Amino acid sequence: MSETNHSEKNYTIGELAKLSGVSVRTIRFYSDRKLLPPRLRSASNYRIYSDDDVARLDLIRALRQAGIGLEAIGKLLARRLPLRQVLEMRLQTLVAEMRAQRRIAATLRAALRTADPTEADLRRLWTMTHLSQTQFRAAVEQFYDKVAAGAHIDDAWRQQMVDAATPTLPDEPTPAQIDAWNEIMTILSDESYLAEIKAGAQTMWTKDFDPNVYAKAANATFDDVKAAIARKEDPKGETGLRIARAWLEASAQAMQREPDRSLIQWHLDQYHRHHDRAGRYQQLLAILRGDDPSDAFSNEWLWIHTAMGVLLGRNDESGHA
Repeated sequence: MSETNHSEKNYTIGELAKLSGVSVRTIRFYSDRKLLPPRLRSASNYRIYSDDDVARLDLIRALRQAGIGLEAIGKLLARRLPLRQVLEMRLQTLVAEMRAQRRIAATLRAALRTADPTEADLRRLWTMTHLSQTQFRAAVEQFYDKVAAGAHIDDAWRQQMVDAATPTLPDEPTPAQIDAWNEIMTILSDESYLAEIKAGAQTMWTKDFDPNVYAKAANATFDDVKAAIARKEDPKGETGLRIARAWLEASAQAMQREPDRSLIQWHLDQYHRHHDRAGRYQQLLAILRGDDPSDAFSNEWLWIHTAMGVLLGRNDESGHA
């Protein structure tokens, strides 16, 4: 150990290693990475460190033990990042890592519930461990980006659809939730389904379409139908016709179309074309939430489209809706 004055001590790299418990090789690595540059060099070109460097090395070691990367440590030491931000970043990473570990453990438990698990079983179960919430959302966003291509889809509406279609991944999924996860990913990658949704969007989202008017009308219709179902009203009765006519008028206004037979047929075609897979998607989301899938896609739209079918028949007879 050497001294430059009575108040400050200097250390060779070997002395610093003994004092800190950090190997010479590691200290040299930190020095070469500019995290712990020596205070000065001796006449023989040996690295010399100070008491301040001892404290700096202690901080580096604590941050590394917390799992913080060298780049973030360098920015912190250079005062380009506050310590609080560095620690918050690491905490967020740790939380994500713990969630991933819990998901892996749940996957292994699910595989072990099978008396004689196969490699195919494990691959199916393991799929869920490879995708984070962010990656799943990215897959949904990519799907709706493709749907929106060539249509005048409003950004806010698109964002609403992405939010509604993105599940929250459970930390410890059941086998049913893992299967639901995999099935949703299959739906999102189905080119024929994408083509159907895209074609429907291009028909609906013209430059004259008003999404706010349409959303308001759809929500009001949904509420009316729920109330009618609660009263056990028949969609083929007068209440059904009244709600169907109101929905036809409101949707026609939003789409800048005539409330005629062709628009009724368009509604029915959209429903029959997309109902099965759209309903299944909602059931899968319910499974991932831990809800009862039988309640996920209730009879509201079946009810209103049954009423729309009756309205179409009346339209054929009378010549007007």
